[in-house]
Amino acid sequence: MWQIAQACPKHSPKRAVGSGLSISRFSLLVGALMALGITQPVRAQAASPLPPEMMKSTIEQMSNSLAQYISGASCTDIAQLIKMLPTNASNLAPDPNSILGAVILSVKNSPDLQSIIASRVGPPLIGKVIECNMISPELLFKVMSR
Repeated sequence: MWQIAQACPKHSPKRAVGSGLSISRFSLLVGALMALGITQPVRAQAASPLPPEMMKSTIEQMSNSLAQYISGASCTDIAQLIKMLPTNASNLAPDPNSILGAVILSVKNSPDLQSIIASRVGPPLIGKVIECNMISPELLFKVMSR
């Protein structure tokens, strides 16, 4: 998961959160995982590390940052980001004892937080997928023929 965040060093602010994880990198990480649907079943319940209103505000800011990154990214950047996403076999469940893991679990357990991410990140992501021709006609025909 850390590799996803490292894909966009030119977009990180100078201030860092925690152990060098900047807000925009954190945004990219959480948003990419949720927006692209690369998730594992929740294996542990963890209390949110932030109060509900602060969590909502944080997710809104992260979603906005991710949407802004996606909108400005090149097709090569998006393709590289997608290639770096872990497969289900290599994607370990988040550690509920870490702040990042607890935030990810909070998002996975909250339809409201997921909706925030989807509504803010979804449109620019779909737009970029279309702009970059990442959906082949063959895939469309396959889906439509079901």
